[in-house]
Amino acid sequence: MIGAAIALMLAASAPPPPDPAAVDAFLRRAGAAVGAPVRIDMARTMGRNRDISRKITEQVLAGEKRATLAREAEFAEKGWPLPRPGQIVLVYDFEGKPSFIYRVVAAQVLPLGSVAPWHLMTESPALRDLSAWRKAHFGLWKDAIARMSPDEVERMPVVWTRFEPVFPAASPPR
Repeated sequence: MIGAAIALMLAASAPPPPDPAAVDAFLRRAGAAVGAPVRIDMARTMGRNRDISRKITEQVLAGEKRATLAREAEFAEKGWPLPRPGQIVLVYDFEGKPSFIYRVVAAQVLPLGSVAPWHLMTESPALRDLSAWRKAHFGLWKDAIARMSPDEVERMPVVWTRFEPVFPAASPPR
């Protein structure tokens, strides 16, 4: 019974899939803005909840965020391919509405313990300090790492992605 309740809570907090009609309209606007049809390679969310997703979108469009890190296992759990340079990604919000499109500039799978300050240079402004980034992400990943030893946590694969917005137009990086 408790397991079913937890599964129900998790399902309720998961965003719906992107709305196909909204995606089509968004892609038409993107194509008109960039002067060519825009084809996406995948669609995904960013952030754990509605508020974090909204904040990430604001930071990307303000030119404050151009990189992200996630557990490699999250990609498998959500059925997302690992990022690769040149990939075009549609990010949608927790209502299933398109937020922005980005192009992957660089990507790397590395052990968590190898995340370096340079990986965080274009992360969210509050997470550019390695200790702040680790504290925030260890809190977000507490369930995933709860049964791991400290050595296993440091060896856990994470995916670093550097990206550039395609649409809507974003401020230059800051």
